[in-house]
Amino acid sequence: MLASVQAAVVLSQSDTSEGLKQAIEGRIRALANVHSLFAETRWIGAELSAIATQELAPYEESEMRVRIDGPQVLLRPDTAQAIAVILHELATNAAKYGALSTMGGRIELKWSHEADGRLILCWTEMGGPGVQRPTRQGFGTRVIEGMASQYRGKAHFDWRAEGLVCEIALQA
Repeated sequence: MLASVQAAVVLSQSDTSEGLKQAIEGRIRALANVHSLFAETRWIGAELSAIATQELAPYEESEMRVRIDGPQVLLRPDTAQAIAVILHELATNAAKYGALSTMGGRIELKWSHEADGRLILCWTEMGGPGVQRPTRQGFGTRVIEGMASQYRGKAHFDWRAEGLVCEIALQA
């Protein structure tokens, strides 16, 4: 846990001290939230739908804004922490630049758990501002790619005009 917190602090960047403070607080909050789920299972792990619901709750003004769909998957604590941070980064970026930055924007998060142990998450943004591929790779993107690769996986970002589609595949 402390290594995760240290990484969140060391790797966080911002142009302002207030921005840096918010980035660090958000990442530590994501880790703290998932740890509260571990306590419910006596530290066995956390259910993916609970992690997703917890991370996206601040953006659910109505059921139409956020849609979460996937089978029950109990994740080991290390994998659960990685997924919590990934979802936090996606939601934060969507709130700043994507679908969650406008009233009509929506998010759809789906996942499947394959027979070979791979977990595939698909994050789709719709109804937000027009999207263009970024000219530089942001910190959130690097965090997501790093978390996926840590679990022998990959993150693929598709910057569609109607919204970001991010597919993450990793061993769970």
